[in-house]
Amino acid sequence: MNRHKNVFDKGLGTIKGFKADIKLQDGAKPVFCKARPVPYALHQKVEEELDRLESLGVVKKVERSDWSSPIVCVPKKDGSIRICGDFKVSVNQVLLDNPYPLPDTEDIFATLGSGTVFSKIDLSNAYQQMELNPESQHYIAVNIHKGLYAYQRLTYGIASAPALFQSTMDQILQGMDCSERE
Repeated sequence: MNRHKNVFDKGLGTIKGFKADIKLQDGAKPVFCKARPVPYALHQKVEEELDRLESLGVVKKVERSDWSSPIVCVPKKDGSIRICGDFKVSVNQVLLDNPYPLPDTEDIFATLGSGTVFSKIDLSNAYQQMELNPESQHYIAVNIHKGLYAYQRLTYGIASAPALFQSTMDQILQGMDCSERE
């Protein structure tokens, strides 16, 4: 644990060697949505979460963007909130379909059935550990009462995020022998 203590740091991790690429349909026209009102009771929590995301390099303030989505605030059990872009009204409408098979629960359990030793990977804020290609960052901007913020990392609400993340995880874990050894 001492040799790899940076693995256990509190901050946000970064997947090395992979970047998410958001691809749009040919001829896609930018959609700019105005900010939705945030209830006054949530203003401070939104600003705290925005400051946290900015300090981690997940978002950065931008002066302008052709693409913009409003936010949705999702309450968490600990009383904080998660800021999610409502991308269904903008970029998700023109995303190129990125089909990638997501694991089926039955297949996972069938594979685990004969195992005797198990481990778990806990990827806190999993999508946000994956950086976006610079060309993709301007598509994923959110409009908040404090201004425009562009995501620097993959985020929740992007329709292709599950497939992009699963593909990356499969590539990282490729070649690992998961069978039982004597």
